Amino acid sequence: MRVVGKVYAIDLGATNLRIGIVDQDLNIIDVIREKSTKNDALKLYDQIHRMIKTLYEKNKVPVDYIGVSCCGFVEDSKIKLLPNLFINRFDLKYHLNKDFPEAKVFIANDANAAAYAEASYGSTSEVEDSFFYTISSGIGGCLVYNRKLVNLPFEIGHHYFQYKGQFHEIEELLSGNGIVKLCALNGVEVKDASDMFNGVKNNDKKFIQIYNDWIKNLAAFIANNQLNFNTDLIVLSGGVMKSKDIFLDDLSAVSNAFIAKYPVKRIRFVNAKFDQDVGLIGGASVGLALLPKGE
Repeated sequence: MRVVGKVYAIDLGATNLRIGIVDQDLNIIDVIREKSTKNDALKLYDQIHRMIKTLYEKNKVPVDYIGVSCCGFVEDSKIKLLPNLFINRFDLKYHLNKDFPEAKVFIANDANAAAYAEASYGSTSEVEDSFFYTISSGIGGCLVYNRKLVNLPFEIGHHYFQYKGQFHEIEELLSGNGIVKLCALNGVEVKDASDMFNGVKNNDKKFIQIYNDWIKNLAAFIANNQLNFNTDLIVLSGGVMKSKDIFLDDLSAVSNAFIAKYPVKRIRFVNAKFDQDVGLIGGASVGLALLPKGE
């Protein structure tokens, strides 16, 4: 008798690769983690294949459903580019189907998968339309419309904006890592984003204008997406949220000021539910969507 209602979830990150078995209640039955292989698609697949086999041998759960949350450009379950792993065109689905012919496989960008997890099981499960942002080492995001994942291939953190007469990608200056460069462009050296937030908390004048620039540009970015999609709720996640007590009220006030004159819904932020497990739960969620109804 085959075991149903469980999926193999793959969280393919820029630093770590986690693969787990997850049930329909999002209980993580078993999980293993290794550093992600870089620069070689075949070696990365060999690593993924070995880890799945290890889980199978230990748990005897058939490899029938595989959901992948992937840190890169994905279109129609095909990985076009893994920029942080320095891998181009990685046809993971083809290899998985070859070695696990019984398996149904779905692959999504990690922000898209996380958005679907939050909309299906998490903080936006009670609304129709939502937008998910992760603000960490980079910036990712995804729209959920009518409770369905809008699985676009492009990563929103690579959109452009102008700052001090130069064009930059959004994540280049506004992500957690980007704040370091934002400070440098203003003549201030910091180790990480927390230095800026602590400076603001302590009313250090050299950080106030940098912080105001960060809030204004991030709020404009979020406001533009709200004007486009008019969502009920916006999920915020990622490492920058560790400093939410410093910036969240300001971000809400400024982003809503941008849209105030238009007949769209007020921006309402909520915290992501799944926190550090969001990659694995994201993969599990898109995998669980493959199960026949009633399993």
